[in-house]
Amino acid sequence: MNEYKKIVLLKGLEGVDDYQFRTIKSLLRKELNLTKKMQDDYDRIQLADLMEDTFPRDSGLDKLIEVCQGIKELEDLAKKLKAEKAKVKEKKALEKKKQESGSATPTSTTSNTLACDGGETSTAQKRKSVNKEKTAMKKTKVSVGSSHPPCPGEDTARCQSPNLQISSSASSNPLLDKNQKTPIQSQNITRGAVLQNDAMTVMVLNAIDPFAYESSEHGEKKMFHATVATGNEYFHVKVFNINLKEKFIKRNIIVIFNYIKFQGILEINEASSVFEAGPDQKIEVPISLIKRANETPKICHILKGVAGKLFYGLFTLHKKKVNPKNTIYEVKDDTGSIDVIGNGKWYNINCEEGDKLRLYCFQLKTIDKQPKLVCCDHSFIKVGRRKRTGLLKQKLVFSLGFQT
Repeated sequence: MNEYKKIVLLKGLEGVDDYQFRTIKSLLRKELNLTKKMQDDYDRIQLADLMEDTFPRDSGLDKLIEVCQGIKELEDLAKKLKAEKAKVKEKKALEKKKQESGSATPTSTTSNTLACDGGETSTAQKRKSVNKEKTAMKKTKVSVGSSHPPCPGEDTARCQSPNLQISSSASSNPLLDKNQKTPIQSQNITRGAVLQNDAMTVMVLNAIDPFAYESSEHGEKKMFHATVATGNEYFHVKVFNINLKEKFIKRNIIVIFNYIKFQGILEINEASSVFEAGPDQKIEVPISLIKRANETPKICHILKGVAGKLFYGLFTLHKKKVNPKNTIYEVKDDTGSIDVIGNGKWYNINCEEGDKLRLYCFQLKTIDKQPKLVCCDHSFIKVGRRKRTGLLKQKLVFSLGFQT
């Protein structure tokens, strides 16, 4: 049942935005006996605990799938939850099959054969196995420090070129087995994100300067945004270790390990590792892909996007409205307009109509039945000033005329 609880919380409730979460609580109000106060106060963890108590058979997974199927924006999430449930069932069936096949006791003939082969006990065999593993580890360490080329037949992530230099401040070992996961600091992990253990070689397309953001758990922290590309796809990147800024130089080829991937966006944490690529790891990125990575999505496409998706791009400010709690920046292109909602650090920033706003990591949400781009913890706005030469000339002429 713990597996189902993980799906409900980590893949389900943690993957929806605040408005959708409130909708789910409202639809489950009667079945979970939620009071008005519980509806207002319960967070995702508390609701998952209550669902586990109310629906002990599957921790409420079937009920969550049923609710998500009734919400248009969450239909894809319902399919995802069904697939995750099927995986758990398949895994349990395989484990049961293994247990049944392994329950048969060895015959007397097998026992005699073991005794005749030197009479080794199971403890002695375990010692041999441990010694072999230690020897293998020593060989791996020697190969990393030597000047020999990568071991033939080995995986790239396990046997990197010796001239790679580790740039991460963490003590994670890039030569860890693929199934071994390095702990990633939880404050920087996006909800529903998955740790990627395989190495990926990328070219840096661009990166902004580090900026401060408010972490809900650890106060003010620093990070920066970047864009990278492989030979056939590009990624927006959130980098939470600002010591890596020197590696994120335009056109630089780097190798990344133990990074987080979520909705096509990469997150590089303090526990991730970044290397300078060796001579044999250079990649070519097509110009067409670089151009695509730098393109701004059309607003008509954003309006049709899935709620929760993150957007980046350069937009023209059409109108600015300052409210007591937030600021509405209406941006516009030839396909339509959309409101960008800024609060906190992005409340009433210094900008005027006609200026260019480059948005980083803004989340699409439905507010008052209208899609809007809303700032989140890792959002950033860079303001580009509109040329105002005509206006300055008018002011100058007026000033000179008045003096005359």
